[in-house]
Amino acid sequence: MMLLKRRTLAAFAAPCLPLTGVGLPLVVYLPPYYAGTLGLDLAMVGILFSAVRWIDLPIDVAFGHWIDRTETRFGRFKPWLFGGAFAMALGLAMVFFASPGITPLLAFAGLLLLYTGFSAAQVAHTSWGQALSTDYHERSRIFGWWQAGNMLALISLLAVPPLANALAPRFGWEPSASLGVHAMGWVLLLLVVPTFAAIMLGVPEKKSVHQHPHGWADIVKALKRPLLRRLLLIDLFASLPPGFGGALLIFFFEAARGFSVTEARLLLLFYFSAGLIGAPLWGWVARRTSKHMAVAWAIGSYAVLHACLVLAPSQNFWLAGAGMLLAGLPAVAPAFLVRAMLADVTDAETLATGSSQAGLYYAVLVGVQKLGYAIPVGLAYIVLDMVGFDAKLGSANTADAIDGLVLLFLVPPIVTALTAAWLARGWTIGKDEQARIIAELAAGAAKRT
Repeated sequence: MMLLKRRTLAAFAAPCLPLTGVGLPLVVYLPPYYAGTLGLDLAMVGILFSAVRWIDLPIDVAFGHWIDRTETRFGRFKPWLFGGAFAMALGLAMVFFASPGITPLLAFAGLLLLYTGFSAAQVAHTSWGQALSTDYHERSRIFGWWQAGNMLALISLLAVPPLANALAPRFGWEPSASLGVHAMGWVLLLLVVPTFAAIMLGVPEKKSVHQHPHGWADIVKALKRPLLRRLLLIDLFASLPPGFGGALLIFFFEAARGFSVTEARLLLLFYFSAGLIGAPLWGWVARRTSKHMAVAWAIGSYAVLHACLVLAPSQNFWLAGAGMLLAGLPAVAPAFLVRAMLADVTDAETLATGSSQAGLYYAVLVGVQKLGYAIPVGLAYIVLDMVGFDAKLGSANTADAIDGLVLLFLVPPIVTALTAAWLARGWTIGKDEQARIIAELAAGAAKRT
């Protein structure tokens, strides 16, 4: 086995910096911002942010289908990364620089453009990661770098709004929620060109030996395959806990625990900083056991630590920070380990069917992860509106509204995390099985040549 060079892995991870900005920070910052500062109705915000991801799901699948059929002189993945980056940049401008009084239709249009570009780039990016190596543990290393890029991006981006507001008086600006969101938008836009140039210039692209065009009927067949279905369920139930946590975190710490909005956002830095330690830690656990057992232990421990976070006393910033730090350690594992597991599934299905559908598989996984963030925003914001929670009131909300918020923050993440852990324990592809699959694929390729 030949290990990939670190500079190659760094170039591969570079697009995570802007792509991550369309993930959890968008869920954490934008819905409260649109419901508060921009003046959209709370339930409408939940519907918009949820609906655009449901609509985007078939777009993910279409992109995966087309990526698997792509063959150009520039490569298979690069054209999709370029097109996705361009559309995403336009969407970032519309979404992060929206003005107060924005209509739901215009907000929806900006979100749809943003997520369409994100879909094309994200599906191409993760599919390319699968193609970089066929080794069981090297794939964990590849997606470990991918996750480290995500964690670096999250920490950096979440630090932008408080930093912008802290520096604002020096430049004669008024600190505000708008200033923080606009600053984050500018950082994301400035990152798009250099990071996407890094991967397109610094990462070699190999032609897939098993790549064959496939039809739309293959999409339905793929979703019927037990291995892929189980892995998609693992990813969905592992994405829902941080989805609920991210959608409700600012409301929870402000209204239910008595922190300021600035303090609530600073607590996120503890959570994501832990990911820089958690990614190599869970990569080590995966190498000592298996990828699926590392996922099971990580998401199971997340359920316990999330419950402890909710039970912590109010208005103790450093205790809350310690709780967020501990919860962040296991939260990082499923994202990169499930993608490494999907690379093994792709090989198993290639052996079974004779053709590689990596783009399609990763497209479906990207779509499932989006649902993991879309469902919490849509469901939680609608329920909060039903129990009378007002995003503008904070801790001045009624006791019943705050109790509803606490229950939403506590119960769904724990139940879905434990479900993901149970599903992961029953996984069947370990190191030995994956080595057998690769050997048979290599033997088949040798016969054809």
